[in-house]
Amino acid sequence: MEDVRCIFYGRQKVIQTSWTDANPSKRFLSCPNNGCNQFAWIDPLMCSRAMKIILGLLKKANKLEARLQTRNERERKLWICLVAL
Repeated sequence: MEDVRCIFYGRQKVIQTSWTDANPSKRFLSCPNNGCNQFAWIDPLMCSRAMKIILGLLKKANKLEARLQTRNERERKLWICLVAL
C-alpha cells in the first residue's frame, strides 16, 4: 500500500477495522491522531446477508465471552471458599 498521509496532521494513516452494527468487520484508513476524523473506507460494501451473519456471530461471541467471565468469577469465589475451609 502506498504512503497515505493525513492532510491535516501529516501523519501516516493506519488501517483499522470497524465493529459497528452498520459496518461490521469493514476496514478503513484513519489518522492516528485521536482528534482527527479523517478516514477512508478500504473494503467494498458487503451484501445485507453477510452483514446479518457477521452481526449474529459477533453477538453470539460476546454472549459466550460474558458467560465465560461469569463462570470464571464463580470459580474464583469457590476456590476462595474452599481454601478458607
